[in-house]
Amino acid sequence: MELAKKIEGLFKQRCAEFKEEYKLNFGVYYTPAENLCYTAMQKFKEKYGIIPNVSDKEFFTNSIHVPVWKKISPFDKIDIESQLTGYSSAGCITYVELDSTVKHNIDALEQIVNYAMDKDIPYFAVNVPNDTCLDCGYCDEFNNKCPECGSTHIQ
Repeated sequence: MELAKKIEGLFKQRCAEFKEEYKLNFGVYYTPAENLCYTAMQKFKEKYGIIPNVSDKEFFTNSIHVPVWKKISPFDKIDIESQLTGYSSAGCITYVELDSTVKHNIDALEQIVNYAMDKDIPYFAVNVPNDTCLDCGYCDEFNNKCPECGSTHIQ
């Protein structure tokens, strides 16, 4: 975290310097940028090869995000990422991935959202699984069989 704060502080400082020097707005936006993460990893592997714990995945974890493959609670993820959001001069997003829908547990969703707000997360999102029946179009979390038409043609 100490190194991350130094790096993010340098980004913020350089943006301020460039803004003053060029009389233009410069900023750092913390976002997952999934397409960039995949493309950058491919270019990195071409140049440096596969390095354990650096380039041994299909994509980089971009920005200030905890890697998506790390098993971590939503609250711990918010705790980690909230320490870095203040360095952004152009905005940021923090999101959490949940293992299942929260539509039957709105209190849990509210607790997570309130926690993010209490940690001063400026832009927060919650991702939940969503299945789609490719035969009738029904959308919800239902895994192997569509509850509407019985199809197993699920995405």
